[in-house]
Amino acid sequence: MKKPSLFFLSATVIALIFACSKKQAAEIKPEGPTTVTTANVTYSNFAGALFQNKCANCHGPNGSIQIVWLFNGLASIKNDARVANSILVTKTMPKGSTLTANERILLQAWFDRNTPE
Repeated sequence: MKKPSLFFLSATVIALIFACSKKQAAEIKPEGPTTVTTANVTYSNFAGALFQNKCANCHGPNGSIQIVWLFNGLASIKNDARVANSILVTKTMPKGSTLTANERILLQAWFDRNTPE
């Protein structure tokens, strides 16, 4: 049985890393008549869209990194402390650091408010 080459393995890893960040660059702008602030941020008016647009491509049911963490809605965020840590503390997610300063502020406020729906 032939062993995979180091080049092939390296190229695969690099492709997976960059494939996950292409669609994540656009800033999530909260929709609706009410302006989302750190005082009223919720899953339904901000965080849900952010996770869907920035995380689901790689961590969703058909994503390449669902084994590490599977995004399947609010429960998957509330029950996993690694999520806030990897986004807000170590800033290793999303790949490519595609969150704006405002998105980070609102997301931090959402976690600080105990992830309201």
